[in-house]
Amino acid sequence: MQVYISDNYEEMSALAAGHLNLFMSQSSSPLICVASGDSPAGMYRNLLQGVQQQNWNAAHWNYVGLDEWIGMNGTDEGSCRYHLNRQLFNPLSVPAEKICFFDGRAADPEAECATAESFISGHRGIDVAVLGLGLNGHIGMNEPGTDPASRTHIAELDPLTVQTARKYFETPREISGGLTLGLGTILESKKIFLLVSGQRKAAVVKALLEGPVTPALPASLLQNHPGARLYLDKDAASLLKTN
Repeated sequence: MQVYISDNYEEMSALAAGHLNLFMSQSSSPLICVASGDSPAGMYRNLLQGVQQQNWNAAHWNYVGLDEWIGMNGTDEGSCRYHLNRQLFNPLSVPAEKICFFDGRAADPEAECATAESFISGHRGIDVAVLGLGLNGHIGMNEPGTDPASRTHIAELDPLTVQTARKYFETPREISGGLTLGLGTILESKKIFLLVSGQRKAAVVKALLEGPVTPALPASLLQNHPGARLYLDKDAASLLKTN
């Protein structure tokens, strides 16, 4: 895993966006896995600026969503799709056929999982997977203890994840579970960008980099991935032995 430490969140976001554009430009029809959340949001802003001001070309990109809350889709304020519509899909005018995203309101959630796996295999795998990091070390909605070989599945959520998720909703919502790409699916990606910011993530970043590789901390599985890149701001890196 390559680690990049920036002085602040904006520098981290700009660096990751530049690297993302570089890798995605190497394929004629690349597939990116996109995560919602606070940490990747700045990278998406920089990506949009690159497209609008520097002639970056994202017209040939394809997208698969990382996860979604059960019972929600893009029509629900605070859902994963809702945020990515605002941050990425709508500003880039991405055609619907280039996006595969979980519909948490679908009557058959297992079919949603199968559709995501089929979309990924149909594009010969994920070129770049963009991830955030949960306070308990989860990636996507793969909570501690998830099988490292897991495929896309319906996830039971840790109480800490449910508590943290409340900040995304202006009005209270019941969160009963999620749909997520599995750890095995994510680890097959050619490149993985893990973006982490803020002092409150410093302890889990330290455990990720300096502790053992274990399913008890799902993000630690990225340590041995040859294409994994960890982007940190100074606050998130503040507890590392070598900063």
